[in-house]
Amino acid sequence: MSQTDYKFRVAIVGCGISGLSVAAFISNFGKDTSQARIAVDIYEAKPEVSTLGAGVAIWKRSWQVLQNLGFEEDIVAKGFKVPKDGESRGPTFRKSDQSAEGYDFHNHMMPYGPLSLHRPTLLEILQSKLSTDCKIYTSKRLVGYSASAGEAITLSFSDGSTATADIIVGADGVHSATRASLFGLLGHGYKQYAAPTFNGTIVFRGMVPKSKMVATFPQHTGLESPKVHVVSHPIGTYVGLNCFHSRPEMEGKPYLGPLVSEAAAQDVCRLFENWEPDLRALIENADSYTAWVIHVVNPLPCYVSGASVLIGDAAHSMTPHQGVGGGQGIEVHYISTVDQLIEAIKDAYLLGRLLSHASTTRADIPAILKLYEALRLPPTQDAWEKSRINGMMYEFNHPDFLFNDPSHTDGPSRDELERLGAAVGLSFMWLAEGNAEEDWAEAEARLNTICGND
Repeated sequence: MSQTDYKFRVAIVGCGISGLSVAAFISNFGKDTSQARIAVDIYEAKPEVSTLGAGVAIWKRSWQVLQNLGFEEDIVAKGFKVPKDGESRGPTFRKSDQSAEGYDFHNHMMPYGPLSLHRPTLLEILQSKLSTDCKIYTSKRLVGYSASAGEAITLSFSDGSTATADIIVGADGVHSATRASLFGLLGHGYKQYAAPTFNGTIVFRGMVPKSKMVATFPQHTGLESPKVHVVSHPIGTYVGLNCFHSRPEMEGKPYLGPLVSEAAAQDVCRLFENWEPDLRALIENADSYTAWVIHVVNPLPCYVSGASVLIGDAAHSMTPHQGVGGGQGIEVHYISTVDQLIEAIKDAYLLGRLLSHASTTRADIPAILKLYEALRLPPTQDAWEKSRINGMMYEFNHPDFLFNDPSHTDGPSRDELERLGAAVGLSFMWLAEGNAEEDWAEAEARLNTICGND
């Protein structure tokens, strides 16, 4: 099929969860053969379609929209259990930053039972949902794009090649080249939004063989359930560790080192040398560590400019503090927390459904993208703030739980910690909320107004 036979052409930069989800939703909702088809080109910087991290949790908001793609049949066929209504066991919150033995102060219950899924499996299923009108191009790292009103967008890649499209979707993560171009084209006053910001936290990730722990600490509590805020979680024959080292005074300042690097085990142990023996036993027995420098995208003034749109981490990458993963053995990963994954998939669902709607024309694209922005910017930035607040609570830096204050020389009392635990529990209640069809009904009504269908 020639390009002129298509309704319009969409370029998606990034072939991760966000990018593949947009393409899958366009394929699904645009499969009505009575309307013109949409060409989708996905450009991935890496040589292959792949993802980092051990797993993700699929919650109610995400599950509702993924069911539209036939996910339930695929998941059951692969032997996974589908998400369920009702409470699910979450992590245990434990006071460990002391040389004496620590203690549990909050046993968390999640408001909804999520689906536990390995990231490669999620990508595999999403890729299987793409129509023949979707093409994936690897080793295509975007350098930038140029755009003129009413003209095709030209994408430029690091290998010297170019491509054109009617719409560009930036799904290229926290260090998004699409975002840099979008705000660069908007002018000098927007330069501050182009790059992500270091939030002052480095996460040291390691894996402890269970066999090693059983041999030396057979009753260790970390063998059975997740712990926060050094997050330990059983994964198969290992206990995964995410050790958070935060320096609030560094938030917003430049970070010049590598974003991911190997970390010496003794250096990680030194950071936690005054913590309880139970935790040190875990940290000291990890095979190795990698250091992940957490960057976020501070709240942006817009996600759209003309026919350019940002989604997922490129638009609202947030801290990992609602990524505890319940009791499901889900690994916390700094670019895909519970709330971030939910919002990224909702971004993709709404954008894909708007673009593939029978009423959408090329002329309407700028207005429809602005509709997307109006519907998605407020909730994603609310999720961003919730995650940041959770991090402050976990680290005793929240104004209502300022337990690192000099007035708490002996540390917080059990009553204070239980009050903190109750606040954390309330912060997760939104995971059981949301109705995708109600969201779409509002979006379609406003779309029809734009397209003159009222």
